[in-house]
Amino acid sequence: MSGEPDGATSAPPEWWRSAFGCAYVWAYSHRNFAAAECEAAFAARAMRLAPGSLVLDAGCGAGRHTLALAESGCVVVGLDLSAELLLKASARCAAQPNGPRWVRGDVRALPFRDAAFDHVVSFFTSFAYFDDVGDRRHLAELRRVVRRRGAFLLDFLNAPRVVATLVPASRRTDGRWTLEETRSIRDGRVVKHVQVIDAGAVADRVVVARWSESVRLYERSELEAMLVAAGFTVRAVFGDLAGAPWNLEAPRLVLLAEAS
Repeated sequence: MSGEPDGATSAPPEWWRSAFGCAYVWAYSHRNFAAAECEAAFAARAMRLAPGSLVLDAGCGAGRHTLALAESGCVVVGLDLSAELLLKASARCAAQPNGPRWVRGDVRALPFRDAAFDHVVSFFTSFAYFDDVGDRRHLAELRRVVRRRGAFLLDFLNAPRVVATLVPASRRTDGRWTLEETRSIRDGRVVKHVQVIDAGAVADRVVVARWSESVRLYERSELEAMLVAAGFTVRAVFGDLAGAPWNLEAPRLVLLAEAS
C-alpha cells in the first residue's frame, strides 16, 4: 500500500511515483477503450494527423489513447513513468505487429532527441503534477522533442468547473471491491485520496490499495501563457474531447497548440 492514512489533507511528495499501479486502472475502468477511440479520433481530426505521423503520447498510462491513435494509422510512442501501467499497455497489443512502442521515462527529462516527433498529445490530465518549475519544465521538454509547426493537444481539467462541482467524498462498490475517494482543494490544487477496500473480507475492512493525487488547477489564461512561454502558439480551445466550445461550465479544457 502507498499514500497517506484516512483523513489526510495533502498528497505526499512525489505522489505520482506510487499512485499509478494496477488498482489505478480498476478505479478508472469506466474510462474504457471505446471512449478512447472516439477521443483519439477527435484529436486526429483537430491536429490534422496524417497516416504515418510520428506521435508521442506523453503520460500514456495503460495506453488506451496510444493504441487508438496507432489503429488510426499513426506511428505512436507511449511514454509513462509507471512500469506497471506500461506492462499492462504492452500486454494489450502483444499481437499487433505494428503496435506502439512503449518507453519508461520522466516527462521533465524526456529520453528523446530534439524534434524527434511530428506531434505530441497529453490525455486525461497527465499534466500539472509538479511545482511551477516542474510543470514548466514538462512543457519545455514537450516543445523540445516536437518538430517546428508540430501540433500539441493538451487535455486538462477545467478549473472553474472543478471548483463549482467538487464532490467531497464518494463510494462505489463493484463486485468484491469498494472504491472510496475524498477530494479537497488546497493551495490551488485539487487533492484526492483513494482507497480500495476488499468488500468480501470476513473480518474488519481490509484496505488493499491506497494512494493520493494532487493536480494544480491552472486557469485557462495561465495555461495558455505557459504554453506560449514554452514555445507554442495556441490555435484552438475546446470544452471536451468531442470539440464542443469551451466555457466556464465545460467538462474539460482542451488546448490545441502549434510548436512555434
